[in-house]
Amino acid sequence: MRMGAVIAGRYRLIKGPIRGGTGEVWLADDLELRRHVVLKRPKFGGSGPHAFKQLRAEARALARFTHPHVVTLYDAIQVRQFWRSTSWLVLEYVPGGSLDAWPPAPPQIAARIGAEIADALGSLHAAGIVHCDVKPGNIVMTEKRTVKLADFGAAYRLAGLETITQNGPVSHTPAYAAPEVVRGLPEPASDVYSLGATVYALVTGTPPGPNTGDELTAETRADAPPAEGVSEEVLAVAAGPLGEVLAAMLQAAPPDRPTPDEAQRMLDEIAGEAQLEPPDYAKETWPPDSSAPSGGSGGFGPVPGEPGERPSAWTRSAVLIRRHPRLLAAGAVLVAALIAFPFTPLNRDGDATPERTTPASLIGDPHTVDPCALLDPAVLGRFGGTELDVDYGNFDRCDVLVTMGGNGDGGEVDVEVDLEAEAAPETAGPLKTMGRVQVVQDPEEDDHCGRKLLLPSPDVGTTILVDAQHTDDKTGPLCAVADAAVAKAVAVLNHGPVPRRRAPFPAASLANRNACVLLGARALDIIPGIDAGDPKSGFGGWDCNWRSTTRRIFVKLRFDRGQPLGPRDGNPTRLRNHQAFVDPNGDGDGTCVVRVVHRKYPDQQGKEAIEMLYLKLEGDPPTKQLCSMATSLADAAAAQLPPP
Repeated sequence: MRMGAVIAGRYRLIKGPIRGGTGEVWLADDLELRRHVVLKRPKFGGSGPHAFKQLRAEARALARFTHPHVVTLYDAIQVRQFWRSTSWLVLEYVPGGSLDAWPPAPPQIAARIGAEIADALGSLHAAGIVHCDVKPGNIVMTEKRTVKLADFGAAYRLAGLETITQNGPVSHTPAYAAPEVVRGLPEPASDVYSLGATVYALVTGTPPGPNTGDELTAETRADAPPAEGVSEEVLAVAAGPLGEVLAAMLQAAPPDRPTPDEAQRMLDEIAGEAQLEPPDYAKETWPPDSSAPSGGSGGFGPVPGEPGERPSAWTRSAVLIRRHPRLLAAGAVLVAALIAFPFTPLNRDGDATPERTTPASLIGDPHTVDPCALLDPAVLGRFGGTELDVDYGNFDRCDVLVTMGGNGDGGEVDVEVDLEAEAAPETAGPLKTMGRVQVVQDPEEDDHCGRKLLLPSPDVGTTILVDAQHTDDKTGPLCAVADAAVAKAVAVLNHGPVPRRRAPFPAASLANRNACVLLGARALDIIPGIDAGDPKSGFGGWDCNWRSTTRRIFVKLRFDRGQPLGPRDGNPTRLRNHQAFVDPNGDGDGTCVVRVVHRKYPDQQGKEAIEMLYLKLEGDPPTKQLCSMATSLADAAAAQLPPP
């Protein structure tokens, strides 16, 4: 699915996707009613009748009632295109975003939020539904200061304890889960426990349970220890006036907990006249301590002022604090992270407060951000000799070459940082939270170790890849090298926006071009089934992909830098007065690669380097046919290049 695609002839995708354990979500325009909506589909595209049955079950859970504190379901649709069918839920768009990234709140504010969600739980339980995953990431706030409960992907129907989504064992977040949910036996009182843990986290900045943020499934549930009640003494200190009600809600035994109605009444009393007001997300006023361990305060150090105290995030001088690690792939965060867009809140007198802003982007303008600022050869110096290479690959990339052991006995390792225009990827690797950055740790391979850095809003559409790989047949501690590079990159990101490039690109550089506009509909007509208006654009517009919908054929065009080309790069030719090389099977069987030289320039060492187009055609046609089409496309792209 691509940005700009229209689903069911009505919903145009305008932002996303964000993927996670239960599926993926997009922000879309409803072309008929002229409003924003959120589209959600199951994992792996939601193909087949089982996926639609699963989504329909979740839709039934939402459609059984309408409540002001539950995200509204508009529709459940199934779309068939060619040989596949895809299932979607169409949900209310809540522009205020989730509470997941809120700093600690005053007890009265947390109590008001808890009372509104308790009201929703009462209606849910009356309809025979247990939510099973109440937590800050599953609570979103509207522009009118109303909180709503989102994501029913883990919900249970009480009749026979049949899962709403038919997904087998109960998915849940351990830090907020009641003991009986961990054991796979949810009941209405389970949601009261989770709401108590949520209110506790809103006040203190950390939940009372295991702070892992992971969702448990069949494989992990049996080994997870059940949550325990929290002592009244601890709660009295940590939660202040909320201590007594939270002690009741967090009782280990379900019968000892209050009902949602009782919890709502107690929370209302504490909230008093308090009105919901989100924290100010102003610019950070101090550099986070990147050396602090993750968890709790999210890796941030103390702030100026009173020793050990933070400034209130509920004032104009507030700072955005990430409270504690949580897995962004959890179902509700999918919706909440995608829909957290700026809006103009009101102050207590009802006047507009235009100076309030969303968190500043860590990436900023893709054309000025410096990927080399995320690497430091000195950090990697303990592994051997290092050399920074700023003139290799695309413009979103930077490399450090490490001569392992200093004398080369351990071989050479290329440590690469790439900026990718994609949201959190599907991955089986473990996830680690480091301040406001989350790191996916892919398994180590013989010649490769990769890490993915997932960024907070508003940069959820960008992923930073850190990769360490051998350039020869040697072996060595690749993941240790990769993790050292990650530590540097995370420190830069937690400090603030990534530094800018020292100088702009030359006017003739390909960095000033958009790869997607180099191939138009007329050029792409030679590939059957390709929609020229549906490209997938990469970071900075520096790479672009198209795919055929009728045959297995993929077109990939990107900009590249490196040493001058020669016979090793393929069969020489000229395209539009540019030197070019056609390389059959240049990227493996079933491919043809065409490189077109655009301009020559001196690299950082004064040696000759080049900028070029790198076009790859991949698919089922014979290699000769692939190279014929690839050469035609490269010629059309070369015709659009500016003078070198």
